[in-house]
This record gives sequence, structure tokens and C-alpha cells, in this order.
Amino acid sequence: MMRSHSPRFLAALAAMVLLGLLVAACGSSSSSSSSSGGSTAAGEGSSGEGGGESGGASSAKYEQMLQGLWKGTYTLPEGPKIKPPSGKDVWVISLGQSIETAQNASRAMTEAAESLGWKLTVFDGKFESARQLSGLEQAINEGAEGIVLLYIDCGPVKTGLLKAKEQGIPVAGIESKDCEPSLETNAKFVENLGFEEFEEGWGRTQMEWVIAKNEGDAKVIVNEESDLQTTRSQAIGWKDTCAEFPECEIVANASFVGTEFGPPLQQKFEQALNSNPDANGFIATYDAAMTSGGGGAALRASGRLPEIHVMGGEGSKQGIEMIYNESGIDACAGLPTELTGYEAIAVLARAFSGKEPGDGNSGLGFQVCEKGHNLPPKGQIYQAPVDYVKAYEEMWGLK
Repeated sequence: MMRSHSPRFLAALAAMVLLGLLVAACGSSSSSSSSSGGSTAAGEGSSGEGGGESGGASSAKYEQMLQGLWKGTYTLPEGPKIKPPSGKDVWVISLGQSIETAQNASRAMTEAAESLGWKLTVFDGKFESARQLSGLEQAINEGAEGIVLLYIDCGPVKTGLLKAKEQGIPVAGIESKDCEPSLETNAKFVENLGFEEFEEGWGRTQMEWVIAKNEGDAKVIVNEESDLQTTRSQAIGWKDTCAEFPECEIVANASFVGTEFGPPLQQKFEQALNSNPDANGFIATYDAAMTSGGGGAALRASGRLPEIHVMGGEGSKQGIEMIYNESGIDACAGLPTELTGYEAIAVLARAFSGKEPGDGNSGLGFQVCEKGHNLPPKGQIYQAPVDYVKAYEEMWGLK
């Protein structure tokens, strides 16, 4: 998810959007979503020179946006059919196992590894760079044959990755900013998107939902974690998308770093809400910011939940519960981290089989869930709309 798209890409994307709207006007039942996330590309909410849109036309346009966001862009995972060797010893070095997304991804990797006859060890980095590096070095010293970096950027653990490269140990990354030259292979997303481009698209999806719910006139509080590349890229998606709609405005950014998670972050949410009484949209960097991070509590305390459209994160168990209970989140931008976990195992499986490690993708795309659309049953996390486990098992010759 590079910092920006090329002019050629943006022009093509705008053309596709215009075509989609013309088709919709002729009676199409649903819209197609662009690979960069969401259902539109440029500020089609503007009225143009010397004219404007009727309320009905404007409402129909934003309903079309929502239809595209609900439909989503998921595909089945792709990759070469291989027969991975069994008996491999793989380690997962996790950013921190206290968050649900990391737990779900680790559980899926354990499941996938067991199906291949591998041993898998999960090391909890506890959000400390020094500990994460120590875990990586421990994995190498204890004979790891493959390593997964879970939400850890290359920079802080580069010395360990250099050791892994020297010893020929393949490294798969899940939303991990690589070094230059490359020291790992990142799990890819739908249409072979890299993780930075995907995260920009994910942020676009979140912002488009808030814009559509407010029919363009969105005054949005966002919540960026500034010390991770993945969340910085997500924030680019928010800002670029809002800029495409003349009446959209980001009125506050409750920005934080990992060490501020908890009461300090909740105070930032409260300050942003108190300072912006006209805000009608709210976007969380991920669900935990709204649950244990205090975002939901701050919104409830404000008494303004009924008037603010709140977009959560990935669709965690707690996040989905908040949607059902109307206690601080209205929608999710579904991101099943189990699927990226399977793709990380696929990266290593290809490496162990003599194939190009990056020759495949998870098919994980963009889709909004809310009441009435793509919401899983109570007590469950957001579910991908494809049977990815079966797809990987067939890819690995297990079915």
C-alpha cells in the first residue's frame, strides 16, 4: 500500500466508477467495488459547476455506495498446487497476543500447521520491540525452519532477520513493513495487493461507509495509531477518500501510540468528542481501540451514540457484540485475520516446496458488515464470504 496511487491508476479507477454508476442508473441491482477498497473513487458527491443534485439522486448515489460496500471484493485464495513437506518447525513472532486479532491469526496458523504435520510455536512479543527481537533470535537458535512475523515491522528486528537470511530460513510477514533489500515475504491480499496498499483500501472502505451514511456531509473523528506502518497506511486511506468529497471533513484525529492504549487513549477520545459537537462520524483504527481502548466507553459517556455513525475495525468477537448491543460500534470493515494466517503458512509451504514464496494471495478483500448485512451470529467474529480453509487444503493436496 504505497503512499499514493499513480495518476494512471486513479484515472482508470474513476472511469470504472463512472461506468458502474451509469450501469446502476440503467437498472443494475448492485455495484462493483474497486480493488482499492470501497465502491467509489472520486468526489462524485459534488454537484458540479452551475448545478446540483436533487435529494433523491443524492440518496440513490450513496445507497449505491453502500450496496458496493456490502457486496465486497473477496475471492478464493490463489496459489500453485503443491505437496508441502511435513515435519517442519515453524515459529510465529507476534506483536502482542493480548489483542484478539493476533489470537485469531495465531490460532489459524496453528490449525493450518497441524494439517500439514508441522510443529508451530507462538512467541508473544508483548508490544516490546526488544522482546520481539529476542523471540526471533530464540527461534533461530532453537532450530526454526520457518518464521512468521505477525504485525511486526522489519526495522526493529532487522538484525534477527539478517541472521535468518544467512541461515536460509524463510520468513513470512503478516502486515509487516519489509526492509530494503527485502528480508521477508508478506502475505498478499485480493488481486495481489501488498499489505500497505491493502491497508489504504481498508481505510477507504471505512471512510466510504461513514460518508455514505451521512450522504456526503460527513464530519469525522478518526483514530490513528501512528507507530505502525499498517495503521499509518490505513489513515492515508481515510484522508485521501475524505478529500474526494467536498463536504467531508476530518474534524479530529485521536492519534496514539501503543504505549498509550487504555485510559490515556480513552481521554483522547473524550477530548475529541467534547471539542467537536458537530461530529457525525467516527472511525476506529481497529476494534480493540473501541473495546479495551475506551472508544466505546467515551462515546457512551458523551450521550451522542444515536447521532454518530461509528465504523469499527476488523469485526472481532467483542466488536460484533458492540454492534448487536448498539454500545459503541455500528459497522465493521470485515478483516478475518485467520485468513491472513493461512496465507502466511502458504508462503512458507511454497518456500519449503521450492516455489516462489510470494506466488499467491489470500483473496482477502473489502466488505462492510452491519445490522442486516454480513453480520455474523452473536458470539462469533466476522466471517469471510468464501471457504478459504477448503481452498488451501485443495491447494496443498489435503482434499
